[in-house]
Amino acid sequence: MRKLLPRVNCIQHIRLLLVALFLVMGQVANAQNQVQVQGTILDSTGEPLPGVNVVIKGTTSGTVSDLDGKYSLNTPSDAVLIFSFVGFMSQEIPVNNQTEINVTLADDTADLDEFIVVGYGLQRKSDLTGSISSLKSEEINRLPVSDVSQSLQGRVSGVQVTSNSGAPGAGTTIRIRGVGTLNNSNPLFVVDGMLLDDIDFLNPNDVESMEVLKDASATAIYGSRGANGVVIVTTKQASFGTKGKISIDAYTGIQQVAKRIDLVNGRQFAELANELEQNVGNEPLYNVEDYGVGTDWQDLIFRNAPVSSVNLGASGGNANTNYNLSVNYFDQKGVVKESEFERLTIRLNNQYKFGDAVTFGHNLSFIYFNQQNEPGVVGNAYRAYPIFDPRNPDGTYTNTAPVGNPLAQFEYNSNNQTNDYRSVGNFFMDVKFLKNFTFRSNFGVDLAFRDSKSFTPVFFVSPTQQNLENSVSVNTGRTRNFLWENTLNYTKEWDDHRLNLLGGITTQSFYQEFLGGARRNLPGEDPSLWYLNAGELTSQTNSNSAGDWSMLSFLFRANYTYKDKFLVTGTFRRDGSSRFGRESRYGNFPSIALGYRLIEEGFLQNQTFLSNLKIRGSWGIIGNDKIAFYEGRPVVTGNENAVFGENEELIYGATLTRLANPFIQWEETVTSNIGLEFGFFDDKLTGELDYYYRRTNDILVGVPIPAYVGASNNPIVNAASVENRGIDLSLNWREQKGEFGYNFGIVASTVNNKVLDIGEGNEAIFGGAVGISGLLGARTIVGESIGHYFGYKTAGVFQNAEQLANTPKRGPEVAGDLIFEDTNGDGVINNNDRVILGSPIPDLVFGFNLGFNYKGFDFGADFNGTVGNEVYNSKKQVRFNTYNFETSFLDRWTGEGTSNSEPRVTNGGHNYEVSDRFIEDGSFLRLRNIQIGYSFPTVALERIKLQNFRVYVSGTNVFTISDYSGYTPEIGGGNVLGTGFDSGIYPIARTFNVGISANF
Repeated sequence: MRKLLPRVNCIQHIRLLLVALFLVMGQVANAQNQVQVQGTILDSTGEPLPGVNVVIKGTTSGTVSDLDGKYSLNTPSDAVLIFSFVGFMSQEIPVNNQTEINVTLADDTADLDEFIVVGYGLQRKSDLTGSISSLKSEEINRLPVSDVSQSLQGRVSGVQVTSNSGAPGAGTTIRIRGVGTLNNSNPLFVVDGMLLDDIDFLNPNDVESMEVLKDASATAIYGSRGANGVVIVTTKQASFGTKGKISIDAYTGIQQVAKRIDLVNGRQFAELANELEQNVGNEPLYNVEDYGVGTDWQDLIFRNAPVSSVNLGASGGNANTNYNLSVNYFDQKGVVKESEFERLTIRLNNQYKFGDAVTFGHNLSFIYFNQQNEPGVVGNAYRAYPIFDPRNPDGTYTNTAPVGNPLAQFEYNSNNQTNDYRSVGNFFMDVKFLKNFTFRSNFGVDLAFRDSKSFTPVFFVSPTQQNLENSVSVNTGRTRNFLWENTLNYTKEWDDHRLNLLGGITTQSFYQEFLGGARRNLPGEDPSLWYLNAGELTSQTNSNSAGDWSMLSFLFRANYTYKDKFLVTGTFRRDGSSRFGRESRYGNFPSIALGYRLIEEGFLQNQTFLSNLKIRGSWGIIGNDKIAFYEGRPVVTGNENAVFGENEELIYGATLTRLANPFIQWEETVTSNIGLEFGFFDDKLTGELDYYYRRTNDILVGVPIPAYVGASNNPIVNAASVENRGIDLSLNWREQKGEFGYNFGIVASTVNNKVLDIGEGNEAIFGGAVGISGLLGARTIVGESIGHYFGYKTAGVFQNAEQLANTPKRGPEVAGDLIFEDTNGDGVINNNDRVILGSPIPDLVFGFNLGFNYKGFDFGADFNGTVGNEVYNSKKQVRFNTYNFETSFLDRWTGEGTSNSEPRVTNGGHNYEVSDRFIEDGSFLRLRNIQIGYSFPTVALERIKLQNFRVYVSGTNVFTISDYSGYTPEIGGGNVLGTGFDSGIYPIARTFNVGISANF
């Protein structure tokens, strides 16, 4: 049927014609004011961002970027373009007649839709009820270090990271919210699902993110393994359907000793040494006028040392397969000669899809280490006389007794090499079924083999520095760590509800074995002879030991969210450990956490000042079984031989040498946490504030037994209790205005550590470096912090006989000796007058960072430090002979009124008792890293097929503000009962690097 059109008269035709004409003219005018804008959109690391929305402000017109991050759009020349993408901060850029606008989007770390890695999965950041801090790859890669855990230093609240040494390849000590046990206080590391005790094998370029789990709500899913906190490391993965890419990251730099110890010169040494002899009734040894500046042995052992790293990567994928391959070579020479470290790491992360339901994958790394350690020259260089020349006129080494000649040590004692071969990774399979269920089976493996060899030739420097028989020692060790986990995940969202359930069973087993041997009198010194068979058979020694443990665990977790406002997390884990006897093998570890997102309340919806506000709280119990493998089992040792019978025959035997307590059980840590998360000004300012309380009960400690029992150990019992409480704070400001962006962040944490119970009798536990008179410098008692310094408090220096007669003293003091306070007022100075002198545990651990970016330029700086901790300068205390002196000795007492702080010059005795003379302030502020970079424009790079190219210069450990007189106030490692003792630590290096980063 023909449709009838309405009748239109002539006037109406004219009106329509005029309207059309005006519209055409408007379009022509608009076309004259339009430009075609194109460009490339990158993230902060220089990676192209596909799927970015590019919209003309005030309209719905726009486009999205392609797989290479490129876009093209026709827009009015005076328009403003809005670039936005989930997880990144939006940018508004005026067109201003530009035809090319390239954009770098900064990560929006406060994005509430961001997903955070948690135990056994991912979770919306907005849904978190636990205390979790996250560090992304761009923050990790800024710091050129061998150990990725150093990236946490000063960047995560509640975490103290201390370098164990400045030696190449040295590890770190990590404490999360204080020290909660008298045993192993190290956190658990989880790398792509594999549970480990360390991450020093990781290539920092491979790391996508690091999450630190701090409270029970976050760590309870790991049960006993998470008692000291958990660090989850996720390595980089490619995505399905992404274009292949090749990347290169490389840097090279020079290291130098950041600080040297102030030691006296030759003339000053001769003067002090003569005075020392006179103080003990001897004649002077040296003519002071014969000596000048002399030898600074630090000049001879230290050097400017190179460090370099090269990382090659390839990634990509199609619809069913993706891959991420990287190869890294790291080479570091030490600032002390004859020390070096090199590491080769190969990583292959692949995933394979079999339909829409099944995904199989693996994350595998293969690592080779080679390390040479300096022969202990740092302590000798500190003590060696500056009046000695390094060599005699004939070129032989000088006799520098009473310590060894450091240069001779380099030649004769540096023939040592350690090689490590390690493979760490996991294989996993995910199966999706019934719409809401996912099953994952994960098999993890950590295989390591170590061999080391050292050779000492025949040499003679002095009667105290010689070796009359050459020798070789060979040691090997192997470890095997298997993990098998099977978990089932259920996820469902409906209406205002979101539910996630996780259940699983896991098992892990660990085995290690060590074998060593040595022989003397090899027929020569050529390296081809450095084998045991070449040595004399009668000089043979050997050793062999092994240990193992296993664990079986069941886990469950429920996360529930209602209206994006009310949050509930419940966790339960049951662990069984072979470290305990059958009577108490299993432990149960529950936790519960609640969260309330006030920002979702109606009364906060129509305001722009507050953008996020959440309150959360958690409570839970976590276990700890980190004691030696055999503490729950008796140990029988062989080679307990004896001669019996008329013929005096050697009878080989064995005996029970370690007693075990089959009734010991889990340490239990009860933790509580209250947290506040907030954001202001559209999350330009974000922050978190947490108050935490941790109490560890039934701590496993050794109890002394009579010597006649014949056992070599103190059997373990559950006896002690320790609490830690404090506040964690993190604040971040981030803003991007067009092509200029800036950021500032600060983290701060307080720790209050107290021992509540030690067990029967509450007797003190002593530890730390050995002082004079057999006293130890650290003590642990009820009511005080673990491992605090304990000794005499000084009250000046005896000036004359009258003061000696009227002041309590120990007995042997003379004028010029230290006055110890009579703290108990009994008129006598003895061990009962010792008091607490300080603690190695800081009151405050902090860090702050700042940065900006403008067009292609970027700048960043990171600071970290501590307040309220002390360092024990034990290298200054231990003087069993006449050694060189620190310049502080120049202020010594030489007569009445000359000094009331530094005593007369002596070796040992009263003035070298454990006292606050050797306690120094360990607080410091350090510029941890500073970096300036420039990324070249993408237009210029396209011509040479580069996606991005960045160059930078950086400095690490640039300066440290501290009153401590040693090489560094950071003293890591050691037993928790005696930390902070500086007996001659390898110096920390200052490093300056230049580097590049490029993607093809």
